[in-house]
Amino acid sequence: MPRSKSFRPLCLLLAAGSFFAGYAAAQTTSPGPDFSGIWQLNDRASDSAAVITQRLHAERRREQAPSSQPANAGSSATPASSSNGFGGRGGHGMGGGGHGMGGGQHGNHDYQDSSRSSSNATPKDPTPPLFADDALLNVQQSRQGMRVDFNNNDRLDTQFDNIARQSLNSTARVQTQLTQDGMHVSMDFGNGTRLEQAWVRSADGHHLTVTETWTTAELKEPIVFTRSYDRLDM
Repeated sequence: MPRSKSFRPLCLLLAAGSFFAGYAAAQTTSPGPDFSGIWQLNDRASDSAAVITQRLHAERRREQAPSSQPANAGSSATPASSSNGFGGRGGHGMGGGGHGMGGGQHGNHDYQDSSRSSSNATPKDPTPPLFADDALLNVQQSRQGMRVDFNNNDRLDTQFDNIARQSLNSTARVQTQLTQDGMHVSMDFGNGTRLEQAWVRSADGHHLTVTETWTTAELKEPIVFTRSYDRLDM
């Protein structure tokens, strides 16, 4: 039976469509860098707690500097607060607010909190989430996602589809995606606390660098630090 003249172009078109569809599928399902392994923190190559605290203090001073305050924060608010019978508290301004719940505790437990007044005056600096438990990472990766066990009982279960899900023992919403250079992990702990991680593995697979961006409710700008790891099971 003779074939029509349009049969061959139609076959070529279908073949081309199948090729590009297969290529697109290969691109979307091709595995990225494999971070599987047991990774130990390299203290010398990583930012320490002291360095992170220093950056936290520097950013806090920068944002609290007079040049960063609103220009319309005039002195008219101070006399108003001193004339309402609560001038003693209003005069503290941001300092009084800094005590937070500490002030309420003094009101209920004056008999036992008097000795703690000096310690409550200087609140402890916060630390980034997972910072105290990231000295050893046990990473298991598949094509669909990854599991990370930390020093404590925290476990990060995440998928590579960039969809936010509850993880870390339901303490954070986590979304993850593989990138051209490595992997990006975003963790939202609520109350303005976020942790963004960019994972990059060395070409030989022996080293891992995690650049972390820590956002707090206190500061407008995040704190950036780096943690470096060496693989133990190779």
